[in-house]
Parts: sequence; C-alpha cells; structure tokens
Amino acid sequence: MGKGKTFSITQEEMERLLDRAADRAVSAYQKEIAEEKKKSVSEEKAKFDRRYRNTKMLLEHYRDFSEYDEKAIYRISNELDEDIVDIIELMEGRRTDRDGKIESIERGVIRTRVIMNHVDRMLEVYRESCESSPYQEEKRRWRVIEGLYLNNKAKTVQEIAEEEVINERTVYKDVKAACRRLTALIFGIDGFER
Repeated sequence: MGKGKTFSITQEEMERLLDRAADRAVSAYQKEIAEEKKKSVSEEKAKFDRRYRNTKMLLEHYRDFSEYDEKAIYRISNELDEDIVDIIELMEGRRTDRDGKIESIERGVIRTRVIMNHVDRMLEVYRESCESSPYQEEKRRWRVIEGLYLNNKAKTVQEIAEEEVINERTVYKDVKAACRRLTALIFGIDGFER
C-alpha cells in the first residue's frame, strides 16, 4: 500500500463534479419537497373526510341527539329516593357530589347541548342560503336534508325521489353536496376540502 497518493484534477473536472453534486442535491431536495406536499395533501384530505363523516353522522343521528338533551338524566336525586341513593353509594364505597350528579353523564349532556346548538344554527344558515338561492337544485337539497334527517318523521329516499320527481341517485348526490357545504359551515375553515 502506498502512502498518500495524490490525485490531481483540472479546474474543469472540479466544476463538473460540483455541478453534478449540486444537481443531485437539488433533485433530492425537490423530491423531498414533493413527498412532503403529497403527504400534507393526503393529511388534509383525511381531515376533511373525517369532518365530512362527522357531519353525515350528526345528520343521521340528529333526531336522537336533539332528544338526548331533554331526556337525559344525570341527577340521581331526581330519579331515586334519597335513602336508595345513600345505599347505592355505600355499596359502591363512594359518595357522589352533594347534588347527586353523575358528572360524566352531565358533561356528555352539556357537550351534546353545545354541539347541537351550533349544528342547529348552521342548519339555519344553510336553510336560509338554500331557500334564497336562485338555483332550484339548492332549494331541493335543503328539502332532501330536511326530509331525510331533520323532520320529526323521516322520509325514505324513495319517498323524497317521488316527491321531488328525481331519481334516487340524485337524492344521494344532493345529500353529498349538502354535506360538503354543511361540513364547511359546521367546522369553519377546517371544513373546506383543499
């Protein structure tokens, strides 16, 4: 093995090596940026999809959630005799708070109430927007949502299709379009598909 071999390269060869190294670095950087952008778009799409599904779920369970607030019982003392409450607490080895509240249920009722108040307001905004729209399909979309999810007595897709003189596929398309707009209303800027 030889000691310290030296290589000499010309200025021109050095510049070509540096150019190639710079090209590779730029290419790797651009690839990394593209991957990050792709990942970011994918994450944004996933967030929108989640919010869209939540909007659909809120509509599908609208009647249940609306009744939940008024029918939920979270005060033991309202439902049971005071002596029975004391016996239950002794058996479970704990004491509830002085009001006899079950706090986890109370928190659920309060959260549901806040969410449903917000949803109700956004549905009202959507209704006003649809009813004042010059486009008949926007007006119909409100009637579709109202009939399927909001009225006390739900209508079937077939009933709505017959009433609106459209096919059932159009009803589903209307639901999808309405849910997109409602997602933006309910979740604000985070509810827009990017």
